[in-house]
Amino acid sequence: MKVSIRIKLIVAILVPLLVVYLGVLAINYATGRDQAVAQAKKHLRQLASNHAARLDTPFAMAEQAAAGTANALGQEPNALSPARADLLLNRSVLRNPLMHGACIALEPGVSLRGDVARFVCRPERPPSPARELTGPASRPALGGPDGKRRWRPSRHVGGTSTRPAAGPATAPAGRRKPGRERRGPGNRNRPPARPGPALIRGDLPEISPTFRRAPWYLSAKNSHKAGWFGPSKDWTLDGEPVARYAVPIVKDEEFLGVVAFDLAVELLQRYVRQTEIEGGHCMLVDGRGVLVAHPQRNFALRESLTSLAERHGVPELEVMAEAVAAGRADVLELEDFHSLLPSYVAFAPVTSAGWSFAAVMPRRRVLAPVQEWFRRDMAVMLGGLGVIIVCMLLVSIRITRPIASLARAVRDLAKGNLRAHVHGVRSRDEIGEVARAFNGMVRALRHHVQARSREMAARKAVESELRVAREIQSSLLPRAFPRRHEFELHAMNVPAKEVAGDFFDFFFLDETRLAFLIADVSGKGVPAALFMAVTRTVIRDRAMGGAPPAQVLDEANRLLAQDNERTMFVTLFFAHYSLASGELIYANAGHNPPCVATASGKVRRLAGSTGPILGVFEDKSYEQRRTQLGPRDLIVLYTDGVTEAMDRADRQFRIEHLEQIIAGNPAASPEEICGLVVQSVEEYRAHPQQDDVTVLALRRNA
Repeated sequence: MKVSIRIKLIVAILVPLLVVYLGVLAINYATGRDQAVAQAKKHLRQLASNHAARLDTPFAMAEQAAAGTANALGQEPNALSPARADLLLNRSVLRNPLMHGACIALEPGVSLRGDVARFVCRPERPPSPARELTGPASRPALGGPDGKRRWRPSRHVGGTSTRPAAGPATAPAGRRKPGRERRGPGNRNRPPARPGPALIRGDLPEISPTFRRAPWYLSAKNSHKAGWFGPSKDWTLDGEPVARYAVPIVKDEEFLGVVAFDLAVELLQRYVRQTEIEGGHCMLVDGRGVLVAHPQRNFALRESLTSLAERHGVPELEVMAEAVAAGRADVLELEDFHSLLPSYVAFAPVTSAGWSFAAVMPRRRVLAPVQEWFRRDMAVMLGGLGVIIVCMLLVSIRITRPIASLARAVRDLAKGNLRAHVHGVRSRDEIGEVARAFNGMVRALRHHVQARSREMAARKAVESELRVAREIQSSLLPRAFPRRHEFELHAMNVPAKEVAGDFFDFFFLDETRLAFLIADVSGKGVPAALFMAVTRTVIRDRAMGGAPPAQVLDEANRLLAQDNERTMFVTLFFAHYSLASGELIYANAGHNPPCVATASGKVRRLAGSTGPILGVFEDKSYEQRRTQLGPRDLIVLYTDGVTEAMDRADRQFRIEHLEQIIAGNPAASPEEICGLVVQSVEEYRAHPQQDDVTVLALRRNA
């Protein structure tokens, strides 16, 4: 698939840029997420601690009031009367708007004024002032929109109607009425008590005959220690749940009775429900892990953290239940069973009661600012990338347009259009330099091609002439080889160039004598071919008269040496062979010594030169020698193109290799011997042929 340089340029810039952008976004998102989670946990932890401290206020006030009343009664318990008990209870309950009721129960026989087991409770629940939990200028205090919880007067306990009793007016004479407490030195900083509705008073056995067997009473009696109990709805007239703080009355380590103050759980629930957390909610859990307050109201006082953990498969709730029981503060990540969303829950202990306040916030709400920031940055990044892409397109078009023009010109040139030209490129940068260099190159190439065409035409003419010369030269060499019963003769010539400087020849002097020769002219090509033609003509002209070989070479040497300004020479072996006797008379003008192989496979070399090379020394003469060829003997003549062929290691073929070929094929015909020699030389040579290869073989048959 073809991809333009424009696309490559855009991709090469955008991909790293996109990787960097995405990497920065990922790092920033991870960092922002971690920071948001850390800040959310810190915020939730602080929020839970603050609200737990606020919720601890009514519990601490109840504890203080109960402890103060128990201490006062412990001084003179035998003087306590029911009226005096009602007065103490009225004062304590009316003083604390968050308190639902209270009771004083002495052991039988402790008071000299009769059995004292009195209770006081509110007939209705007024709204709680904000200052009781949060102080002035804070969010709404405990209580609902109307702040009322109606008492049901139709309820009967033990067959006795519990109607609203007389209000504070029934207090003994000389006593201060509830709500009209004198501001003494100890109350100097306390605001005046506001008048409230009349309280319900009565005997405790009437509403709970078995109260002395209740856990709160038995625990105070047995342990002599104060403690919180509940929340429970079994201790009140209207069945509303309360949390009870029971304090034993003890004198000289003797248990005398119990003072118990009740806090309205509904007020605590209302406070928890009205506590706002962005996207989340709050819970109140007692020390046993029971949900006291929860946005889903049917969970309150019916479900515990452990039961919800088992039902919804959230093991973190069990961890939270253990931490609440131990009074620890912590932040956990879990799947909220209310919203079914991954959330963070922070809880802190309400120290006095051993309860815990928990704040729950969904994880998506925590990460919402981070995700909003991420989307904003992503939009900015995409907008920036869009601007970058537009700029890159404009720049790439400006850059690649000259390249496209150059590419078109190159394609035209590749198709053979030597008039190709790059148009419209006027820049002074590298592309402009390339375009101008290309145009100059095309002009030079056009001139070169024209010159090359002329040269090729001239070369073709020369090659044509060389082919004609080769044909002429080939016509000068014998083509038909004699096949007679007295002997067999064959020769091969492989030129290194179009025309050769080597040549061979044979002809009959008469019916009984055969003249044959082999020659190697110095140089290559046309000059060597011309000198070869002259030499052949001279040798034939002088040999046809029947002159012996030495005389033929003498006369040929004088003729060739005359006017030989280029000092060309030729090595030549010339012999007369007697068909009848096998006698060989020869003269050697500096040529390679021929090899003679007998029928038994032995190879010998004829003696070396009998005179100098032809064409150089005009006054030199030549000798001739004789040898005898026996029946089936073979003589092989060759030029130096055979023995001087080089292999890859620049080692020559050598005459020893030639002798091995001859000796290894004693029964081969002269034609086969010539073919084997030429083939061996071709296989041995590792470089292009540099010299002509010529071989001539003659075998005596009888």
